[in-house]
Amino acid sequence: MWAIRYFLLLILIVVILGFAVLNSSQKVLINLPQKTIPNVPLTLVILSAFCVGLLVSFILTVAHTIKMSGQVRSGRRKVTQLEMELAALRNRSLEDIDNLDENEVKAE
Repeated sequence: MWAIRYFLLLILIVVILGFAVLNSSQKVLINLPQKTIPNVPLTLVILSAFCVGLLVSFILTVAHTIKMSGQVRSGRRKVTQLEMELAALRNRSLEDIDNLDENEVKAE
């Protein structure tokens, strides 16, 4: 699977570089809210947009990874707690378990 991903990435890079070479002589006008920038190479504009997209996706991926790590840690703590509760219940005799009410089981 990783080979297909790298192959597609390689094709994307080749297409972008080819597009940049074919359009290297074209200039564009950039209109910002406070300023207008004339004669900017089109390849610079495209490369800048691509880099901004990479940065945004990286930030979103890191945020998602941190969130998932927290959920995994929480799940592991819950599993440990339930394993301890199960071990405590297994160590009791059957007569003791019959005498327990639900509140005592949850308290352990």
